[in-house]
Amino acid sequence: MPRKITSNIKKTNGDAAERIAEHFLTQQGYVLLERNFNSKVGEIDLIMRSGHTYVFVEVRYRANSSRGSASESVTHYKYQRCLKTAQYWLMKNNLANSQFQIDVVAIDGRLRADNITWLAAV
Repeated sequence: MPRKITSNIKKTNGDAAERIAEHFLTQQGYVLLERNFNSKVGEIDLIMRSGHTYVFVEVRYRANSSRGSASESVTHYKYQRCLKTAQYWLMKNNLANSQFQIDVVAIDGRLRADNITWLAAV
């Protein structure tokens, strides 16, 4: 039973982190296109647009740093899955030649916007 409770808490916290990240990015001028895009290639938390650039956002949350920071949890493997999923989404939507980037919004500690670290591709 405790495993299911832990899983529910993680899902609830993950959903809250995604809402905080979405709100934060819309305040930066990003426009939300899609939430939680899933495919057999992978999953993208938020798909947004900034000007003519499509932005694929991985949201990470860590309540404490005992296993490292939220941004440190984005491994090379996770980045590659995000990249492949982004390319798949662009192809699926006939946007394969569009400009895109992958950003990470990491939240450490309490689920608040002032705990965000935004790693934007430049």
